[in-house]
Amino acid sequence: MNNCEHCNTIFKTEAALNNHKNKAKYCLVIQGKIEPVEEILKCNICEKKLSTKQNLEAHKKKCIGKKDQFKCEFCNKILSTKRNLESHLICCLEKKDKVLKELQEKELKELNKLKELIEIKDKEIKELLKLNKVKDKDLIEKDKIIIKLNTQNENCKEYFEKQEENYKEQLSDLQNKLDKIANKAIDRPTTVVSNTTTNNNLNIMSSIDFNDLENIKYLIENKLNVNHVVDGQKGIAQFLVDSFLKDEEGNLLYKCTDPSRSIFKYKNSEGEINKDIEAKKLISLIVDGGIKGKSVEIAREWYTDEGVIDLEKYKIMDSPQQLILSIEGENSGFRRELSSMTAV
Repeated sequence: MNNCEHCNTIFKTEAALNNHKNKAKYCLVIQGKIEPVEEILKCNICEKKLSTKQNLEAHKKKCIGKKDQFKCEFCNKILSTKRNLESHLICCLEKKDKVLKELQEKELKELNKLKELIEIKDKEIKELLKLNKVKDKDLIEKDKIIIKLNTQNENCKEYFEKQEENYKEQLSDLQNKLDKIANKAIDRPTTVVSNTTTNNNLNIMSSIDFNDLENIKYLIENKLNVNHVVDGQKGIAQFLVDSFLKDEEGNLLYKCTDPSRSIFKYKNSEGEINKDIEAKKLISLIVDGGIKGKSVEIAREWYTDEGVIDLEKYKIMDSPQQLILSIEGENSGFRRELSSMTAV
């Protein structure tokens, strides 16, 4: 092993070590060869971070041409990649409102046609009554139409609710497909930094096993409650800190060392300090552990009483549920809360 004498990073070969000492910006800052970058240079189109103003300007010229390439047709939000656009479409409230509005308009058109038919039948029957020529079959036909109208009016609200549930199930299926793609990227190895001073300052006493799926399934099934779910992504962060990210003495096993970049550190089973950038490993674990399905189950139990949906409770729970279901894509609320609760 070859150890960098400036930043203590370990490399397998001397060539890799030399390349690191000559090119790694954070190491060059430690060596005093370059000045640290105080300002964050970010593209205002795709939010990509660049190291220098020159690189930022060059990037912007390429990015401007792609500005409208990944634009949401429902809310006009611009996404940097096709995958980010697909993740955004899952939880786009404007898209959901448009679909529901179209369903409502279609149903109202059908109801109006039915009302017009009843008015025509009423006129026909009145004319027949005047002539004393009304027949039983005409009255029966009218009754059938009236019963159909009344039934449809009574079930209209239930119909809309079922349509919304079907819509959410379709979104969930799409999200599951995206999960499989995202998980492949999450599994790539992260660089292990052996900085003795920094690691000691973290004071992480015990390890976290991200392969222990049975444990996280048990915690989700038995510890997740409606108070967590109604707070959306923030509530999920609170649940993890309370039930999974602390040891028996209440000491944190998972700590945020860089809130601006959402970098978290933990100790693996071999006693090494590893990084979890943007909490991707943690998010992947709870998704595999069934956090989505359990949160939906808890939410439905809360806003449903003997098979009847309480619309006020449903409205309260709808937005938090959407945030939990899209936690792999849009998870800034989760990461902010987790950073705040685990910051060193």
